Amino acid sequence: MREDNNRSSKTEEKQANIQSILRKRWAVPALYLVVAAFVLSAVFMLQDGDEVATPETGTTETGPIAGTDMDPFGQEAVPVNASSEQVQMPVADEEDINVVGYFYDMNGTDEEQQEALVYYNNEYIPNKGMDFAQVDGESFDVAASLSGTVIRAEKDELLGYVVEIQHENDVLTHYHSLESIEVEEGANVKQGDILGAAGRNVYNKEAGIHVHFEIRQDGVEVNPNSVFDQPIDSVKDIADEAKKEADKKEEEAPAEDETPAEEEAPADEEAPIEEEETNVEESPIEEEEETNEQAPAESDEDPADTEDELG
Repeated sequence: MREDNNRSSKTEEKQANIQSILRKRWAVPALYLVVAAFVLSAVFMLQDGDEVATPETGTTETGPIAGTDMDPFGQEAVPVNASSEQVQMPVADEEDINVVGYFYDMNGTDEEQQEALVYYNNEYIPNKGMDFAQVDGESFDVAASLSGTVIRAEKDELLGYVVEIQHENDVLTHYHSLESIEVEEGANVKQGDILGAAGRNVYNKEAGIHVHFEIRQDGVEVNPNSVFDQPIDSVKDIADEAKKEADKKEEEAPAEDETPAEEEAPADEEAPIEEEETNVEESPIEEEEETNEQAPAESDEDPADTEDELG
């Protein structure tokens, strides 16, 4: 009985203490603050769940703030590989499309280089792009290989309608031999947008109805076949390699041309001098011989003339 009485008395004391605390003015606000602090702590713990620890280095990778497009530093989060657009063929439908002209590769075989020549004005000219035509020889829709801005859209007497599009990383795509166009200069186009219809041109009559496609990076021609279905960044890598090879060949070419020129130059300059000296030395001798030959002839004639006069 005494133990029960003691327990009940302790419980009553605790309740009395709690009630006395709650009666004070600062007690309730303090309780609210404690609850609010607990809630905020829970929110921060949930956000910290986005941090992933890397086992090798022990560093953390912080993700974007939940429900926003901002990173933990208050900056706009940019999606990874935002500019990973891949180079596509310049046609709306790749089905039943054939290659009728190949890019002229300086490192290609003789057969490949012959197939990459365009015959115009009695000359064979290296092809700087690729030519595509439909199997049935009919016209087809020409599409933008990459997204960009149209910087040229006009008719050329030699090439037909021409469209040029500027892309990121100084990449330029060129389309010609179009019979009509559906874009104008300054327009922004997306990959796959229709630019016009394939047609004929004067420059490459043998190709028939086709579209000529070129891709360049900072003015350097790139083989389109090597970048199709590749990220746009690969165009710069291939262009840099091509430029290095071209610069190397230019450095080697002058050394080969100058060697024979230096050896032959002295011989050509000395030859006429020797001939002139020979002519100068021989001329007095010839004059003396002619004088000697003519002298006796005059002496022979004098006696004959004298006899005639006497006779």
